[in-house]
Amino acid sequence: MKNPLALVRGLGFGALGLFLLMVAILQIKIAPNVAFLPQAEFSAYPDSALVKLSEALRARGLDRIYKAVLLSIDFLFITVFGLWVMLVHMMRSAVAWRFWGVAIAALFMALDFSENMMLAMRLGLATKGNLASTELTAQISAVHWVTLTKFAVAGICLLSAFLASRKRG
Repeated sequence: MKNPLALVRGLGFGALGLFLLMVAILQIKIAPNVAFLPQAEFSAYPDSALVKLSEALRARGLDRIYKAVLLSIDFLFITVFGLWVMLVHMMRSAVAWRFWGVAIAALFMALDFSENMMLAMRLGLATKGNLASTELTAQISAVHWVTLTKFAVAGICLLSAFLASRKRG
């Protein structure tokens, strides 16, 4: 490729565009009709809140939109953002930066994919219907901990990408 910076910039703007698209859909279509959005929640919530969220999504006919965001648009975002983080670090000649970039991008991608699959299962979006509320009894949902870890790793990815882009070598 003649200009690898153009690819990196394109991936960066692509990730930003996908993120903004997800936020717009979730805030305009979903958020006004439900109590909370688990992917954007910092405070702890029980599994029973996910059951109520699933019921609210189905009652208002929003389950297909949420599923499309969770399993399609977010999947594309995760992939593009992860590639962007990796490539920003790959532009450094130091091998340690390259390994670090691939490692944190892969960790972010694994956490976000895991969070999406956990939500899809708990909300009944990947199955035919909800899980029984008697099966979802955790006081603090496991999804919450994955979400918090994902936020922390995403912050590290952004900070590290900024630092990696400042200096070549």
